Amino acid sequence: MSNRTMTILLVDDHDLVLKGMTAVLREHFREAELLPAADGRQAVEAAVNYDIDLAILDLELPDMSGFDLIERLRGISPGIKIVVNTVHEEIWAMNRLRQCAVDGIVFKSVDSSALVQTVRNVLEGLPSSCQAGTGPGVSSKELEVLRLIADGLDSQSIATRLFISINTVESHRSHLMRKLRASNAADMVMKAVSLGLIPPAHLKKML
Repeated sequence: MSNRTMTILLVDDHDLVLKGMTAVLREHFREAELLPAADGRQAVEAAVNYDIDLAILDLELPDMSGFDLIERLRGISPGIKIVVNTVHEEIWAMNRLRQCAVDGIVFKSVDSSALVQTVRNVLEGLPSSCQAGTGPGVSSKELEVLRLIADGLDSQSIATRLFISINTVESHRSHLMRKLRASNAADMVMKAVSLGLIPPAHLKKML
């Protein structure tokens, strides 16, 4: 990235959410130029008039879907990074976002620190991973198991891959479910993606 000021586009039709995201990111990315947009039209206009590094957008906008906006933004700025900030944790939404190859997903139900960490990772070109001081205390071994679960492997295959027993795999799985407050494997993986523990690409075999 050049020495020019980083530009982040924030898109949400809820004024409170938009102002909240702006305040959070201004605190952590002081050198960035933050451009708020209340709908798809404003977002497209901003992309035409500014060199956008990153867009953080909702899926539900009053004038177009977030999926359509992603396509239009990439048509204007092929190198733009996309982070989706959404309430939708359903399988269909995750599947479509995987197909769109977004750079990050943050659920609106998580703490604002997850948004900051995801944005930082995306801007720095870092893979989403469990880092010190972030996430719900997931260990490195649990993270290995989590990634393999997200890749669609069953407990036996994970045990073979990691040279551990099935009981150990199940123990890690149980700890992950508790730490991520997940109701099932799919829920666990989606929450892990939202927290930046694993990249959206790992959803491919899970969905």
